[in-house]
Parts: sequence; structure tokens; C-alpha cells
Amino acid sequence: MKKLFLLTSVFMLTACGATAPRTGADRDAQGCIASAGYTWSSVAGDCLRLWEAGVRLQNAQDEKATASAFVIISADGSLTELFLPQGEPVVLNRTLTPDGPIWKKADLRLERMPDGWFLYQGDLLIYQAGNPPGSSR
Repeated sequence: MKKLFLLTSVFMLTACGATAPRTGADRDAQGCIASAGYTWSSVAGDCLRLWEAGVRLQNAQDEKATASAFVIISADGSLTELFLPQGEPVVLNRTLTPDGPIWKKADLRLERMPDGWFLYQGDLLIYQAGNPPGSSR
């Protein structure tokens, strides 16, 4: 009876260990650990936590929406990578205007103005963020 109990216990412990994923075992092709919140940014060339490294944009159409968009800016500012709640990241190219920089790709336009960030799809404002207190342009 003791042998049966021992064998059953060993089998159950072995089976549990085989099915439980190990922390950090979910690295993607670039080596980012998704379970730790890391996402690959082609603009930064690194694994980042978007909420730590990016600019958070809130839904401009629905104040109750909980999903945010994030913007990662290249070191020289010429590119931004846009992470929308759904879909693949999109890289936008910068154009300098008298009012401030604008990054564009297809029908997406990201504007950096004195009062904040504004993301348009066509002419529709879809995401925005005000400047943090004490920040400069």
C-alpha cells in the first residue's frame, strides 16, 4: 500500500511539473519575455514594457475605454512606433511643421502639439494624451 501511494505521489508531481510553464520560458523570436510584459520595438531595437517606455494615448472616442495605445519614439525622433490595442505595430515617419512634428503612415497621423499628443485616422481623432505637468515640448 505504501509503495502504491509513493508511486502515485511521484507520478502526480512529475505530471504537474511537466505541464506547468516555467517563468520566462515564453521568449519570442527577438528574446522578449511576454509574461513579464516585454514587447519587441523595432524603432527602439529592444524589448520594452510599453507602459514604462512609451507615451500612453487614451481613447478619444470612448472615455470609458480601458485599452490604451502606446507610442515609442526613435532616439533621433524621426520614427515612431504605434502600438494600438489590436493589430500589429505600425512605424510612422516624421515630418516637421511650424506647429510641431507630425508622424504619418497611410491614413494614420500622430501630432505632437504644445498641448499634447493626438492620433488621427483620416480626419477622426482616435487617441490622445495631454502633456504631463511641468513637461516641455
